[in-house]
Amino acid sequence: MKNKKNAKKTNKLPLVLLFAVASFMLVRGAMFQPQISDNLDTIAELQSKIDYEKQRAEEIDNMRENVNSDEYIEKIAREKLGMIRKDEIIFIDVTGKEE
Repeated sequence: MKNKKNAKKTNKLPLVLLFAVASFMLVRGAMFQPQISDNLDTIAELQSKIDYEKQRAEEIDNMRENVNSDEYIEKIAREKLGMIRKDEIIFIDVTGKEE
């Protein structure tokens, strides 16, 4: 009789241990959930910064390609230096009114 009782107890022991380990893992997982959520938010924020910087790098590359073009040089000469072409006529509004 004792052997049957001991056999039943030893058969239940792995189940009890499995339940205890599973419960422990569930509790630990629940404890880490806020940290996981914060980390996912941080990852999303960093990804958006990466995308922004990639876009800026593209714009800089485009500007770098256009710096030596005639159109860019003319644009800078007109905007920054106030230069005009020989055949252009400039009209100056002396009334001071802007339209």
